[in-house]
Amino acid sequence: MLQEHNVVIKDPRKVDLRFASCYPNLYRSAMSSLGFHIIYDFLNSREDVYCERVVYPYFKSLESGSPLKDFDVVSFSLQYEQDYFNVLEMLRDGGIPIRKSERTSDDPLIIAGGPCASSNPAPMTDFIDIFLVGEAEVMLDQFINMYLQLEDPKKELDAFLDIKGVYVPGNPVEMVVVEDMQDAWQPIKQVVPETEDENFIPAFGRAFLLGVSRGCTRGCRFCMAGCMYRPRREAPLKDLLDLAEKCRKATHLNRVALIGAAVSDYSQIEELCMGLFERGFQIITPSLRIESVSDELLHILKDSGLKTITIAPESTWRVRQVVNKPITMDNITAIMKKAFNYNFNVKLYFMLGLPTETREDLHDLIKLIRKLEQIPDRKSALRISINPFIPKPHTPFQWEVFDFERMKKDVRFLKSELRRSKLKIGSPRMALIQYVLSMGTSKLGVYLEKSLEKKVPLREWQKLTPSWDLEDKLPWDNISVGVNREYLKNEHLKAIKGDLTPWCETFGCYQCGACDKEI
Repeated sequence: MLQEHNVVIKDPRKVDLRFASCYPNLYRSAMSSLGFHIIYDFLNSREDVYCERVVYPYFKSLESGSPLKDFDVVSFSLQYEQDYFNVLEMLRDGGIPIRKSERTSDDPLIIAGGPCASSNPAPMTDFIDIFLVGEAEVMLDQFINMYLQLEDPKKELDAFLDIKGVYVPGNPVEMVVVEDMQDAWQPIKQVVPETEDENFIPAFGRAFLLGVSRGCTRGCRFCMAGCMYRPRREAPLKDLLDLAEKCRKATHLNRVALIGAAVSDYSQIEELCMGLFERGFQIITPSLRIESVSDELLHILKDSGLKTITIAPESTWRVRQVVNKPITMDNITAIMKKAFNYNFNVKLYFMLGLPTETREDLHDLIKLIRKLEQIPDRKSALRISINPFIPKPHTPFQWEVFDFERMKKDVRFLKSELRRSKLKIGSPRMALIQYVLSMGTSKLGVYLEKSLEKKVPLREWQKLTPSWDLEDKLPWDNISVGVNREYLKNEHLKAIKGDLTPWCETFGCYQCGACDKEI
């Protein structure tokens, strides 16, 4: 049984537009997505719009039980490439023709936003009418206003091109972001689920979400979000403390999850956490950057009730230099020892198959993991995840190739060498499919549609594996995210040589193109 608090209820007959905000993944993920909360709260602040939520595997709204076909606009949040299959399933079950070419003016307008829609929407262009490239609240008002002005929006898609950030396939687009966090939409009256069913308990548990910052400029060469959402922007400390109080009053929750691409890089993170703790809040944080975790921060987080911290060493020292993450073994062990001294549990994230990685590096990785496993007194206090590296668009590694056969061998090798370790290793098969969908072209639509009827054999996905050279035209070239191609090329070449690019916020501007001023 699921009961939700703070749900918005409107009379659909008294609004000009019905908007379905769809999350093509499970409820526990949807309700832990700040972006999902933002869209719901932002659109329902308009009297002429009724935004309802639809979450996979369902195709009817949580608010009124209406199927997708009953809405004017159906919007999907594309957070993960694997969710593309769920999008098609939701459209089909919701009574909407899957292919946009088969829809009529009587069908809803289908749009999509989120990281995947902004990075490389090509694989989904057979099914989505319009993509919103960037941070939604910058363009949603203009989008809705334009929709309401048009006689037949589905036949007048070019009219939306006047809105910066709106991508109609075949046209160039420039990504938009909130330039000042004081202009960012902070949902206060967030929907709070109450249930005993684990399937409906959000990933952060009973907590409200607080957007601390957006973007990251550390320059990790594998990180798509770190390249696309530059520059880093912070919300003022006082605003965050005030917002936390308002959210507590609206949700009746004392637990706050701090959300941001690099939460521990927030310039006043200790002051923020101390301020929240003094006001009686329990604090949850996602992954912390090893470089910016202080003893004081760990002390505050422990006192506030946090039980587990997550850090990402990624690989061995040599490979960390390749990916531009120059944290040393001493940095890692120091943080882990401090964490265990405070009785934290620790999650470690590693990647397998990063550029230039050799079998010798794998041996070194095994030694590293074994050393780290010796640090805690309790074996259960340490959990380790190793995931295949997947090249992503708009990063210096967008020209790298995913070698499936080698990945399978390396996964088998790690499992045999670390069979007594408490670790989880990602699936090479799923990684291959994610790579194809992340880096592929619009030709993939056929295979996505085919997957609705039967499982596409692995050998077919292998045949679709893309490979891009430095001078190739890429499927996402008409999407400008700020960071320019020349900067990415230079970073790619530096990576192969193992050269580092120090953090621009301490060293100076590298003219990457994301902002027009030196930090």
